[in-house]
Amino acid sequence: MQGLSPSMETFLAEKPEFLALLGFKNYWFEDHNQTYFCTFEPSIALTHSNGTIVQGGFIAGMLDSAMAQYVLHAHDFKVNPLTLNLDITYLMPCRPSLVEARARVLKMGRSIVFTTAELFQDDKLIATATATNKLTDIIK
Repeated sequence: MQGLSPSMETFLAEKPEFLALLGFKNYWFEDHNQTYFCTFEPSIALTHSNGTIVQGGFIAGMLDSAMAQYVLHAHDFKVNPLTLNLDITYLMPCRPSLVEARARVLKMGRSIVFTTAELFQDDKLIATATATNKLTDIIK
């Protein structure tokens, strides 16, 4: 996969509303290590504990979204990666400030994809995820 396709640019220009809710900011792809990166800046509205800790479900959404965006890009936005299984490990609390997700594909089959992602804040690993996705046709 080379860089980001024109389809990715179109997707991001018309991105789903939930990405704005999660604080989606930026994205890039590194060919040399086949890793998709995206950044989020979760707001205080996504926190508990007096606005100090981002609720875990939103962390899961960021990681799931990063892995799905990689799969979407890899298939030139011709498939929909439905999440069959999502496993999250929370290592540290996430504050309402910039985070970076790094997603990779572990194995890409014809109809099933296995992915992994990590979430970093201030260069510290705060959560990891693995997912299994079923590829389906995009419904228009």
